[in-house]
Amino acid sequence: MRGKVNLTLDIIGTQGEVHLIRSLFLKIPVETKGLFWRDPGLFRIEKLDIPYTNSKAYKTYLRKPCSAYIFQSIPTCYGLGGSAADDALIASYTGVRPSSRDAYFLLDSSKLALVEGDQTNIKPLELPFPLELLVVFPPFLAETKELYRRWDANPVATDYTEQALRALKEGDKDTFESCFGNVFEHYLDATLRDLREHLMSFGPFIMTGSGSAFFAPLAKVRKYPDLPFRIFLIERWSPK
Repeated sequence: MRGKVNLTLDIIGTQGEVHLIRSLFLKIPVETKGLFWRDPGLFRIEKLDIPYTNSKAYKTYLRKPCSAYIFQSIPTCYGLGGSAADDALIASYTGVRPSSRDAYFLLDSSKLALVEGDQTNIKPLELPFPLELLVVFPPFLAETKELYRRWDANPVATDYTEQALRALKEGDKDTFESCFGNVFEHYLDATLRDLREHLMSFGPFIMTGSGSAFFAPLAKVRKYPDLPFRIFLIERWSPK
């Protein structure tokens, strides 16, 4: 099960406790892998940063218990869909509804999609050109609930997705990459804000999802960031 980046992310409202979004989701070539057996009794995810009983994957597992051993995970809390990928992997085996909203896109066959509303409205899109992205992992995580809480207290309207869709329709790669944006960057704490300002000196880095990872089009990165970040290079990734 692959992870994702949010090339764009706008919040368009709320529905009860659910935040409604408009976003361009892109699957990336990094995967969660696991082994499964029908008889229940085993549940394990390697290198999980939270108690397994708090994971959304475990909530999905409880709906139809089996034995699940996820031996390769995507890092969680970075905005790459790590916990959702674990959840989607178990949901794909058991056939039950996933517990995380990102998992609906990860379970979908599309590799690039316009995701709207509660994230169950998924419209596949074609990418007329390959993307080359540089993803940076800082040595700290972001708090998703806190970012949403700050939006609730002071909602900001953005239209990154609409601008990117226009550029995509025109097949304009340079403009498309210039439209990447994330509403959560209006709500960063001091640590993430300082990180973003530092990264901007190397290229147009954008936060992905509600995590602490940032990405930028490779061609627009002037040089590699100089702090001790983990760096993941996505070279000529064309989701067709």
